[in-house]
Amino acid sequence: MKLEMVGRIDECFLLSYGINPEQAAPFVPAGLELITCRGAAFFNIVICHVDRMRMRFTPGALGVTYWHIAYRVQVRANVAGDRSIEGLYFLRSDIDRPLFGAVGNRLTDFHFHAARVQFWNDDEAAWRLRVEPATGDAFASLAVRRAASNSLAPGSPFVSLEDRERVLKYAPFGLSVSETGQYVRVAEVIRDEALWREEPVEVEAADWSYPRSLGLRDLRLVRATRVAPIDYRWRIGRTERLRSI
Repeated sequence: MKLEMVGRIDECFLLSYGINPEQAAPFVPAGLELITCRGAAFFNIVICHVDRMRMRFTPGALGVTYWHIAYRVQVRANVAGDRSIEGLYFLRSDIDRPLFGAVGNRLTDFHFHAARVQFWNDDEAAWRLRVEPATGDAFASLAVRRAASNSLAPGSPFVSLEDRERVLKYAPFGLSVSETGQYVRVAEVIRDEALWREEPVEVEAADWSYPRSLGLRDLRLVRATRVAPIDYRWRIGRTERLRSI
């Protein structure tokens, strides 16, 4: 079943961490492969506030507004026709609208869990987040501030900012593998790329219990940004046959 939803992301932070590929590999299903650069794979966390998510052509007044915190790994799927699709494999999502999350679990492979989410501004250039999940070890807290400059993190696997942006450019696809292992399911994000804007932020403090619960204890922050508000469409239901090996 194909479905298209629309809404607006009116607050969004993206954090990318370098991780040991050997630690990350067990969490990625066969049919997907980790994207790596100079010995690092990448664990991605998004914190976003979605305004009036609804089916396309439905009035905005009927939309659902919610916070979504998702933990993903950057991956690639090699599909028929000698093509590849780069995107994100969702390990877990926390959402503050449990009923909407239950519906989302029937339509997607985002693995929604109910949570209490608190978000506030300390001032015009500082933001804080606290996530208290109803189930599972996924407590989270974050404090970020607008960065004075955009620079590579200490120990970064990248040789330049251009190299970092090339590897970590936000891929608008959620990827998962069918039960048979023959197909990749693709959740597509459609947006006006000309309106996509990010600004660097400095992470003053962060506590993510979920990756620790997976044994991913050596997370090294390599990129953190705040995304400007942007309209989104989410298209669900596309499948591609995985390339035979």
